[in-house]
Amino acid sequence: VQYQTFSDSQLLADMAVKALIDEVNLTPKPALVDRRGSGAHDDLTLELMERSAKSLGPMFEAMAQAAKHHGKVCLALREDIGEIGRQGEKTMMLATNGVNTHRGAIWALGLMVTAAALAHTNQQYFSAVELCQLAGQIAQFEDRFIPKQALSHGQQVQKKLGILG
Repeated sequence: VQYQTFSDSQLLADMAVKALIDEVNLTPKPALVDRRGSGAHDDLTLELMERSAKSLGPMFEAMAQAAKHHGKVCLALREDIGEIGRQGEKTMMLATNGVNTHRGAIWALGLMVTAAALAHTNQQYFSAVELCQLAGQIAQFEDRFIPKQALSHGQQVQKKLGILG
């Protein structure tokens, strides 16, 4: 999915990537990847995590562009960013030789980038709490195009408790 670029989409993407790189470099983090080592993760390194984060920049930018295109919280926006996220995940997996480094961040940070871009598009100021609420509104739409697969633990909990988003 491609949309016309707007001035802050690259800035939002750069900020998201920087947040991921800053997080992995935060030291110490017992049992997690940091500048001291891989912690409990034999398959992860600082370099791999940084390469993964950098591979996600175009995806975050595309999510911001989708927000600009739609201009409001709606099912079409949710489904577009879902597809963009799935493509970003493929890019990440190629960059990391199949190691899942940032799958959760694609979803959580992708929602925040989308919400921030949407607020900017509508020339609205949002507090951090309101931005999180806007991201939650986007997340509540069910993406009809999610490939069918076994439910993750998180999805099982969502289903059991009737939680959306």
